[in-house]
Amino acid sequence: MPCTTNQDCRSDATCCDGSSESCDGTRLPSGDGTNASELVVSADGLTVTDTITGLVWQRDGSSARLGCASGTTCTWAESQAYCASLTLGGVSGWRLPARNELSTIVDFTKTNPCIDETAFPNAPSDWFQTSSSNADSPGWSWNVSFYIGFSDANEVGRVRCVRGSRCYPINRFAVLDGGLVRDTLTSLVWQQQASTTMTWEAAQTYCPSAGSGFRLPAAKELISLVDLTVTSGATINQAAFPNAPAETFWTSSPNVGSSGYPWHVQFGYGGYSDGYDVGDASRVRCVR
Repeated sequence: MPCTTNQDCRSDATCCDGSSESCDGTRLPSGDGTNASELVVSADGLTVTDTITGLVWQRDGSSARLGCASGTTCTWAESQAYCASLTLGGVSGWRLPARNELSTIVDFTKTNPCIDETAFPNAPSDWFQTSSSNADSPGWSWNVSFYIGFSDANEVGRVRCVRGSRCYPINRFAVLDGGLVRDTLTSLVWQQQASTTMTWEAAQTYCPSAGSGFRLPAAKELISLVDLTVTSGATINQAAFPNAPAETFWTSSPNVGSSGYPWHVQFGYGGYSDGYDVGDASRVRCVR
């Protein structure tokens, strides 16, 4: 099935921007935050290049957006039109980022705003639109909150456009012996089958006991497995991860805005991410 710049890429797609290139290697910032060397501001101060993902971001996130009736916030249609018509430093080819792409510049170690304020000054602690549609709310898109980092569906939001290839390896997930799956996009190795439910404390001891090098994944790592093109069952590549439950999964990332509620990712409701009480039960998919 072909895809376009305004659709989410299937996890086994080549390129959603129409190009013929493929990509491999790590395209995911490690840990919960960002580092100074990762984000490079252009000489004209208009853009920020993420040297890990290769994506180039519009630096300004607070000004009014041309064509948006509300000024600084836009509907989904207005957001896509704004990015498509944007020119920065004489360069066009901008687009609205997919939800997983926008999540890569979230700094989960901060709040209000949860973004690198040196690279992105005056960043609003607000909802930002993505190109990812929400199947349960027609006409609404997935938004990412830069107050604390969680994602949900909204009708309007702010806009930060992006440039860069939306290319994934042709065969992104490789099933290995021993019930493991290698993600060739990130070089991470995952457990193929999910655990039973357990508390967050139990999850942190469960993963190291699962084998050498295994650990509970960081929020950005687990979010990278979400496949929003899946319309039934768990929002994950179901060929690589068969029988995946459409349920919540723990991450290792504490929620700095709400102590005792570490981040989880919900693989039922579109990979929704939010804080979850440490005493509640959730599933685990370990990584190394």
